[in-house]
Amino acid sequence: MDFHKFVASYMDSRRFVAVLEAAVVCLVISNCVLSSVLLGHRDAVVLVPPHLNDEVRVLADRSSEGYIKAWGLFLGELVGNISPTNLKFIQKSLEPMISPRVYRQITDILNMQAEEIMADHISITFEPKTVTYEKETGLVFVTGQTHVKGPTGPARSFLRTYEFLIELEDFRPMLTWMEMYEGNPHDLSFRTKEKERKAKRKVKHEDD
Repeated sequence: MDFHKFVASYMDSRRFVAVLEAAVVCLVISNCVLSSVLLGHRDAVVLVPPHLNDEVRVLADRSSEGYIKAWGLFLGELVGNISPTNLKFIQKSLEPMISPRVYRQITDILNMQAEEIMADHISITFEPKTVTYEKETGLVFVTGQTHVKGPTGPARSFLRTYEFLIELEDFRPMLTWMEMYEGNPHDLSFRTKEKERKAKRKVKHEDD
């Protein structure tokens, strides 16, 4: 038996085993890293909605600005052109996307608008002009001209804003806030000025 060949063969075997062990350790580490990445990964759906030139990315719990603005425009046109004849249809269309915690509030707004139309025998149409998104709050503002026409007298037009908060739940858009008012959007800039104005009025009242 050639002792030197045996030792050389043995050493080669040890080195080979060491290489295999290192490879196994690397594979274990890479699998652990991959598993942690996959566990924290949320699927994304890429869509190109109608009337938008850019694609939007939709995750299970959030989406891009363009997607939210598109839904805001749809809701503004739908709610802004409500009438006694289409009230039930609009309520049925909105039901799947109204959050349960604000369902009563939003249906009350729709009913109030329909009752106003019926009581005054008027027709209301809404023409959206601008759609803005506020990143800080997630609110989308749909502003446009509302035209009110009664049985007698000239038609009346005024600026109206519909304010929506649309959140995604398992890829589904859910309406969690809605408000409508005359005038421009009550965004952060508007609310800050209103807060400052009220504070000054309060100080002036206390001084008097």
